[in-house]
Amino acid sequence: ETILSNLAEVDRLTAMTKSLLTLAQFAGDRPPLVLQTLDLPPLVKEIVSELSVLAHEGGIHLQTEVKPVPPFMGDASQLKQALINLLDNALRHTPSDGTITVRVESQDRSIRLSVEDTGPGIDSQHLPHLFGRFYRIDQARDRQSGGTGLGLAIVKEIIEAHGGTISAQSQVGSGTTFTITLPTGEESPLT
Repeated sequence: ETILSNLAEVDRLTAMTKSLLTLAQFAGDRPPLVLQTLDLPPLVKEIVSELSVLAHEGGIHLQTEVKPVPPFMGDASQLKQALINLLDNALRHTPSDGTITVRVESQDRSIRLSVEDTGPGIDSQHLPHLFGRFYRIDQARDRQSGGTGLGLAIVKEIIEAHGGTISAQSQVGSGTTFTITLPTGEESPLT
């Protein structure tokens, strides 16, 4: 049992180290983006497909509502990481028989991507701090589930490097929705 506990701690520290390295990359003047023209719907569907096994194992319904959106300039690898972080968070906090919905739609010269879960929700006092480094609402629960308090900070850095924004809406007992807005076309600082 001690060996398993030590191995779990090594895994957690390895994940934290990788997260810190990712954040360090964004600390410079120019974020390390490899830009290309992206079509977001197939990218989202690929990630959801990859994580659907984990959702199924946890008894969680993972679904998409993806509408066509215009192509835009972005870093596929970084955006994948951002979405994986959001979905990983939702999977850790959504109970069995809960639902996670990933939506993609076009809105006012931008792309809107949201991850909505039916988890326990987040008290409003925590919302302003969610994207801070090492911020965890429940230290004990996150440590058990592998959370480092860096995932949402990384998401914020990635999205802001793309000229976008991220926000969270939540109500205790009703779940949480994270919404990413990415500029397209002339609105994008990356074009």
